[in-house]
Amino acid sequence: MKVQFFQQTSPLKQECEDALICNEALLLYGVCDGATPVIDFQDENGHNGAYLASHLFQRHFESILSVGSLQTEVAIANQLLQEKMQLYHIDMTKKHQLWCTCVAAIHITDKTIEYAQLGDCMIVVKFVDGSVKVLTKDTVKGISKRAKQQREEDRKKGLSVPNEAIFNDKKEQLRYNRYMANTLNGYSVANGMNEVISYIQHGKLLRQEITNLFICSDGLFHPGWTLETSAQFVWDHGFKKYIKIIEELEAKQLIHPDDKTAIIIHL
Repeated sequence: MKVQFFQQTSPLKQECEDALICNEALLLYGVCDGATPVIDFQDENGHNGAYLASHLFQRHFESILSVGSLQTEVAIANQLLQEKMQLYHIDMTKKHQLWCTCVAAIHITDKTIEYAQLGDCMIVVKFVDGSVKVLTKDTVKGISKRAKQQREEDRKKGLSVPNEAIFNDKKEQLRYNRYMANTLNGYSVANGMNEVISYIQHGKLLRQEITNLFICSDGLFHPGWTLETSAQFVWDHGFKKYIKIIEELEAKQLIHPDDKTAIIIHL
């Protein structure tokens, strides 16, 4: 088995809000992507909520000595995140203040590969027959559109919702989107809410059926390629060539570069 890692901090950020999970003793690997906060909170070391959330998940998964189920471990880490926020007197009723992280993790045993996911960190697998499949659903995709629909529905119900023009402000839009976290029409994310447990995508595959895995944060998404195509390119050509393509596209299309974190595994 060969495992390769890649991580690159966005030049627009002070520190990487992504985190890599590598628990070699358990063959447990993953990627966490902290959601950049819409408030100015920093802890005593200058870390924001995105960094604190993603790195708390990293520490939890790297410190455990056994895995009951990945779904359970995600729920435990989410509970630890809630407790950490409470220590810092974060108002848990104000969802835009919560520290958030997406996560995609896998646990490899002799017979199985288990996975668990929240948000838009993604997992792609290649089967022995050569077919490639994205195991996870990107629940963050289209969230602004769904949020707008939610506001329209709420107005029709007579609920108090600010004028739509306010949401032309990107910060106001992001703030509202955070209220869609872990709701039926929203998106999944680890943010300390008890509801997180209901939104964890998880499953198990037979190890003997899999040849390759690709786990990544959304900073590795190619705007014109499917994830299957991106994964196949990385498996065939490695990270260096793929990152060069992404960076050239970002420069050409004036896309703000995000943190980039990924793992490839050849079984």
